Amino acid sequence: MTRTTPFAAVLSAAVALSGCAPSVPMEPIAPVAQPAHDQTAPTIFEYMAQPAILVFSKTRDFRHNEGIAGGDRFFAKIATDRSMGLFTTVNGAVFNEEQLARFSLVVFNNVTGDALSDSQENALQSWVEAGGGFIAIHGSGDASHEGWPWYDSKLIGPEFIGHPADPQFQTARVVNLSAQHPVMAGLPAEWEQEEEWYSFDDVGKLGDARVLLGIDETTYSPRNDVYGDVADLRMGGGPKGHPIAWLRCSGQGRFFYSAIGHSFTAYDVPENRKLLSNAVDWALRKTSSPEDAC
Repeated sequence: MTRTTPFAAVLSAAVALSGCAPSVPMEPIAPVAQPAHDQTAPTIFEYMAQPAILVFSKTRDFRHNEGIAGGDRFFAKIATDRSMGLFTTVNGAVFNEEQLARFSLVVFNNVTGDALSDSQENALQSWVEAGGGFIAIHGSGDASHEGWPWYDSKLIGPEFIGHPADPQFQTARVVNLSAQHPVMAGLPAEWEQEEEWYSFDDVGKLGDARVLLGIDETTYSPRNDVYGDVADLRMGGGPKGHPIAWLRCSGQGRFFYSAIGHSFTAYDVPENRKLLSNAVDWALRKTSSPEDAC
């Protein structure tokens, strides 16, 4: 014999009654609007060693996961080897006057898209022009930064127009164009490296930038017949006509950009490691050059 417990009886009655109840239309739940940019600054540990490096890798466009991982690893080793502080984040709210004052070097590690608010952009610009060091890697120089004129036009300069496809990654000859500059110290006249090679629209937009590296277009195929508006990515003019690393002053600050750094293994190439190590020294004013006005 099956016995019905009081609880089961009540539950059955509730279910039966629920089937008879008139349906009440539910109001749709409106999604909670999220701010376009980070609003709450991250917590930075109080006793961070000095000087310190801030490595920022927020992306609101294409995300270079492998390159970001390789860059984070590289700059972590730089900080360890030099007994420097290090803070890595994707939180754009770190770009405020109080927290930026704790850093001597900012690294944009493949930052893409509209990553910072206007106030955050202004805070970084003021910090750089007051004497801060600023390094930007690979995707940080792509075409997704057009909404930030100071960075896109004054620092980067030329507009990214594309990279090869099929194959995307190719080995090419990289040429040292500024052998006397301290950022190029200890680097050979040329070397070969595999990369997703960027092309830009007009080297004239570099203005007073010091070009450090160029690429020999005869050593790879600068074409993209797979997608995009530009198939022929040749810039012409030999290695000087196709720059891939340069630096400039901005106020009293120092800015360095390298288009090398799409993949994790880019940071295993000895010449690239030396280039970036030298760039850190230059941005931190540990080296000087007669050509530097800042």
